[in-house]
Amino acid sequence: MLNLLLLLTLIFVLAKLFGLIAWSWVLVFVPLIAWIIWIVFWIGLAIVIGLHEE
Repeated sequence: MLNLLLLLTLIFVLAKLFGLIAWSWVLVFVPLIAWIIWIVFWIGLAIVIGLHEE
Protein backbone atom coordinates (compact mmCIF):
# COMPACT_ATOMS: atom_id res chain seq x y z
CA MET A 1 0.00 0.00 0.00
CA LEU A 2 2.83 2.37 0.82
CA ASN A 3 4.43 1.76 -2.57
CA LEU A 4 1.18 2.62 -4.35
CA LEU A 5 0.77 5.85 -2.36
CA LEU A 6 4.37 6.87 -2.97
CA LEU A 7 3.99 6.10 -6.69
CA LEU A 8 0.80 8.20 -6.87
CA THR A 9 2.54 11.05 -5.06
CA LEU A 10 5.48 10.87 -7.44
CA ILE A 11 3.18 10.85 -10.48
CA PHE A 12 1.21 13.81 -9.15
CA VAL A 13 4.38 15.80 -8.35
CA LEU A 14 5.82 15.18 -11.80
CA ALA A 15 2.50 16.06 -13.45
CA LYS A 16 2.38 19.29 -11.44
CA LEU A 17 5.98 20.20 -12.29
CA PHE A 18 5.44 19.55 -16.01
CA GLY A 19 2.22 21.57 -16.00
CA LEU A 20 -0.10 18.68 -16.80
CA ILE A 21 -2.33 19.39 -13.81
CA ALA A 22 -3.23 22.69 -12.17
CA TRP A 23 -3.98 21.33 -8.72
CA SER A 24 -2.77 22.96 -5.52
CA TRP A 25 0.27 21.40 -3.88
CA VAL A 26 -1.90 20.17 -1.02
CA LEU A 27 -3.92 18.04 -3.46
CA VAL A 28 -0.72 16.76 -5.04
CA PHE A 29 0.49 15.46 -1.68
CA VAL A 30 -2.87 13.99 -0.55
CA PRO A 31 -1.73 10.34 -0.99
CA LEU A 32 1.30 10.95 1.23
CA ILE A 33 -0.75 12.92 3.77
CA ALA A 34 -3.32 10.10 3.87
CA TRP A 35 -0.57 7.56 4.60
CA ILE A 36 0.83 9.73 7.41
CA ILE A 37 -2.65 10.12 8.94
CA TRP A 38 -3.15 6.33 8.72
CA ILE A 39 0.14 5.67 10.57
CA VAL A 40 -0.62 8.30 13.24
CA PHE A 41 -4.07 6.74 13.74
CA TRP A 42 -2.62 3.27 14.37
CA ILE A 43 0.11 4.58 16.66
CA GLY A 44 -2.50 6.54 18.63
CA LEU A 45 -4.73 3.47 18.85
CA ALA A 46 -1.83 1.39 20.13
CA ILE A 47 -1.04 4.01 22.77
CA VAL A 48 -4.67 4.16 23.91
CA ILE A 49 -4.88 0.36 24.14
CA GLY A 50 -1.57 0.26 25.99
CA LEU A 51 -2.71 2.86 28.50
CA HIS A 52 -6.04 1.12 28.96
CA GLU A 53 -4.40 -2.19 29.85
CA GLU A 54 -2.33 -0.70 32.67
